[in-house]
Amino acid sequence: MLLASRTFAILVAGLFVATVLFKIALPLFVSTASVKDNMERALSSWTGARARIAGDPELSVWPHPMLTLRDVVFEGGETDAPQKLATADAIAAGFDILAALRGTPVFYDFHLVKPTFTVERRTDGSFNWRRAGWMADAVANASSASPSTVRNIPIGDITIDNGTLDIIDRVTDSAYRVNSISGSVQWQTPTSRMSASLSAVMNGQKVEWSVNCDEPLMLLSGRNSTIQTSFTSTPLSFAFDGTANGSDDPFISGQFQLSARSVSTLLAWRDGHALPGDVDEAIAVDTSMTMAGGTMKMDNLALSLDGDSATGVLDIAWFHRHGPRIDGTLAFERMDIKSLAASFLPPQTGTVSAAELPDIGFLRQLGLDLRLSAQEVSYDPVMLTDVAAGIMAENGRISIDIGDARYSGGSLSGRLALAGDGADGGQLQASLQDADLGSVAATFGLGGPLPLGRGVFSVDLATTQPLSSMTLSGVSGEVRYTARDGVLTNFDAPEFERLASDGDFFPASRAGDGSFAFTTADIVATLKRGEAELVRADIRGDGKTLSFAGVIPYRSGGLALAGAIRPEDTTLKPVRFFIGGSWPNPVISPLSAIPAEP
Repeated sequence: MLLASRTFAILVAGLFVATVLFKIALPLFVSTASVKDNMERALSSWTGARARIAGDPELSVWPHPMLTLRDVVFEGGETDAPQKLATADAIAAGFDILAALRGTPVFYDFHLVKPTFTVERRTDGSFNWRRAGWMADAVANASSASPSTVRNIPIGDITIDNGTLDIIDRVTDSAYRVNSISGSVQWQTPTSRMSASLSAVMNGQKVEWSVNCDEPLMLLSGRNSTIQTSFTSTPLSFAFDGTANGSDDPFISGQFQLSARSVSTLLAWRDGHALPGDVDEAIAVDTSMTMAGGTMKMDNLALSLDGDSATGVLDIAWFHRHGPRIDGTLAFERMDIKSLAASFLPPQTGTVSAAELPDIGFLRQLGLDLRLSAQEVSYDPVMLTDVAAGIMAENGRISIDIGDARYSGGSLSGRLALAGDGADGGQLQASLQDADLGSVAATFGLGGPLPLGRGVFSVDLATTQPLSSMTLSGVSGEVRYTARDGVLTNFDAPEFERLASDGDFFPASRAGDGSFAFTTADIVATLKRGEAELVRADIRGDGKTLSFAGVIPYRSGGLALAGAIRPEDTTLKPVRFFIGGSWPNPVISPLSAIPAEP
């Protein structure tokens, strides 16, 4: 037992002495200058850039042979006018001792300390990093019948500690920075499976990104490879699982999921602003996606916008001159227009009209042709059912068409067309057929004498003013209202006639405790310069017809109308009067009460 203990102690002591001697002797047998040169060549071959190491190499053997190089710079361009592509405070790598003793060290398991990478797209579309070196050869020979030996060069783990990525795009004149990059890439050899897990800070928000690729060389060489990737952050998360290639004409096919807090959150994040608080306008996408030739197709699409769910198909195409174009069909069970605008459209950037239309100027940059259907569509307080609609946008001209919808027991159709994404005004045409107009009035809380029945209400309005600063004075057009078999509410015809016969002024409310049954009501008004001119207003009842003519300056809510109650019996005199004041309780002036001119 004692002998065994002594033997073990001797072995441990011998191992320790050998390690110390090896650490002391290694620099004597391995030329640090040679290692430095070899490392520069290896890094240059890896990246396609010229690696330059300013610091002296540091060798260590515990827990395994490791070379550390400090103040590393990668350069591109002409040698007499080099461009800095990347820097690192230090790069450490494991190496093969026997190969190092032979003067041909092989490096693996790289550790990059505070690296900074600059990726620039020039105005001609080229990049500052060129594709060269043994990695480029390995990619080029990925599917060759006689594969290159560089395919088996060891890589190992690549660890990044507090890195920075600067992206400069001269074409779009934009720049982005990703900092605090940390994580690792596991890639034993170019032909083996590659896995990466990285975290970073983008515009003040922590992000995490992971990717797994079974055949990375095939992917980089333009051949298909399976790939799984995910990106997670507070503003945006997405994941993809499928097949892809990295050719000049990339191809992607697989399952894609995306979720975002809201478009306003994404825009704030993109611009580096603080994220809006209390956002509850989530966007979620789950689809089978195929992308090739500058187009992306989403099949079996499940879309959620602030709780409103839809299914359908979308096609997205990118054109170099005309911008992206979106075509497709979406079927909603329920759609809340206000929530949709809040979650899908950019936020308001200034004062808008009373209608609170969303800022849709971004549509100038894309083409759009969407066909929409929904069992229910709400825009408080309006509720439509069985809706079939479409949205089109092209070169700043936008149109929203309602082909058919049910509202208040009738059928609604209409069209909203905007010129210059609303900056040059627009046109609204709408027609509500065979609807219960009494229900419509109740929905909007309209009071006063109103001819209510089943009928048609149509508008044809236009403005040349920008929607963001539109006023009622800038709207022109025509309004038509036709109803049948209804009642004129808050109107007691006999009492009205009695009061008018007395010859005194009186408020309309004094004759408002009854109703007047009519067979037809026909009203036509033109709108111009903030006033509605009654072209025709006839309400025909049993033996009597109420007629009105005049002007309604709706900017002030006032009235200036001449009216008459005409009996069918022509032997009877009509009751004539003037209506002034404001709605819904104007003042009635019998003509006999208006003094004649002297």
